[in-house]
Amino acid sequence: MSHMPDVNPTIDAVAGRTLPGSVNLLSLGAIGVGVVAFLFGMFAGGEEGAAWAWGAVLVGILFTLALAQGGVMFGVIMTGTWARWGRPVKRIAETFGLFMPFVWLALAVFLLGGIGIYPWNPDTIVVSGPVDLAPHSPEAIASKPMWLSKWFFIGRQLLLVGILVVLDLVWIRASLKPDLVQAKARLGDKAPGWWSNITGGSTDLEGAIKSSLKTQNMMLPLMAISYALIMSFAAFDLIMSLSPWWFSNMFGGWTFVSSFWVSLACVGFVAMIGRDWLKVGDFVKGNVTHDIGKLLLAGCMFWAYTAYAQLLPIWYTDMPEETDFLLVRMQLPQWAWLSQTVAVTCFVAPFTILLSRGIKKMRYPFAGICALIMVGIFLERSLLVYPSIYMAPDFPWVNFLFVSVGVWLGFLGAFTQVVGRVLASIPGVCVADPYLETHPWDVHVHSLDAHH
Repeated sequence: MSHMPDVNPTIDAVAGRTLPGSVNLLSLGAIGVGVVAFLFGMFAGGEEGAAWAWGAVLVGILFTLALAQGGVMFGVIMTGTWARWGRPVKRIAETFGLFMPFVWLALAVFLLGGIGIYPWNPDTIVVSGPVDLAPHSPEAIASKPMWLSKWFFIGRQLLLVGILVVLDLVWIRASLKPDLVQAKARLGDKAPGWWSNITGGSTDLEGAIKSSLKTQNMMLPLMAISYALIMSFAAFDLIMSLSPWWFSNMFGGWTFVSSFWVSLACVGFVAMIGRDWLKVGDFVKGNVTHDIGKLLLAGCMFWAYTAYAQLLPIWYTDMPEETDFLLVRMQLPQWAWLSQTVAVTCFVAPFTILLSRGIKKMRYPFAGICALIMVGIFLERSLLVYPSIYMAPDFPWVNFLFVSVGVWLGFLGAFTQVVGRVLASIPGVCVADPYLETHPWDVHVHSLDAHH
């Protein structure tokens, strides 16, 4: 016997649905704030304002790259593990991936215009000047000047992120096609016209489902390997090379797992805030958010574990090329407070709050903890970037509060516009996904006071 709610109300809600006016205005306003903040940093931010402004763009790219690619990987994990618990939010998560082309464009603009923030660039705009990449000891890496040459750096990043964009679009198209075939059969002329670009006019729902599952299953290993490798390259190049003689072998893994973690938090936030708008309340219930919350708790612990696993060997080996990166961020008073704030927002607070089973099932408190994790990762990425490009002995509060936060809000506004408009025009859940239905062997245990 089926335990799945009726998907037709979710399909019917698509007809005439638009991005809510308040969300539209706020996101457009955020984009405007981001543009103004960037221009302020470039032209009124002081001697190091241009470097700070481009650093803010880099933080925005890293953050939205995590949201977009992490969302697709949630769909990959659901498919690869045959998981049913997360299917109600799989469509929301995968829609994040449609922002990847915009991330690629922003990355291209940054690499062509802002690569001067990297101290290995002879034309660096960082006040401290360029860093000599010539080997300074027999143990130093002789290939570093070649690896960090300007056009090789730009070319490989655009190529690698471009590969993710192509893979994501193929994956999302395969995943979305059966839903649109089924929804088109119900909505008829009320269906958005662009659906035909994906369905190709097909009305064969069973064939679309089989083709979708076949394509996704074939892509699973490629998606997983590409995510791990390319996101690691992005971490090593875009973040680690800001301090070109510092390195950590775990940095890539730490970064791409935290990228998935923050994207999962964003999925939880959107599912809670947009539940009524998307008409997915019958699917996204307390058991779903409870499961998401448990995975968020695991991500929180993994973030802390891998951070400590990097700190410990750097501390006991005590090599100058490794310790300076941490000393600047954890000991200098202008940055130490940020390190402590990151520890609270990325571990102490989420760990403590997510231990509560009740909060993981409560709509707005759960949305709040998801938002806290997103803020925490924004601060963490800021901590990784800014100390390498700003060398003054004080903390630039104006630049941080206006330029950094403003540019970040601009990226979030653009992300909201793209993802929100797509979600407005498609069913909010994977209506044709056979794994959306509860497994017939599934057993639900309820307490005697479950009616409360």
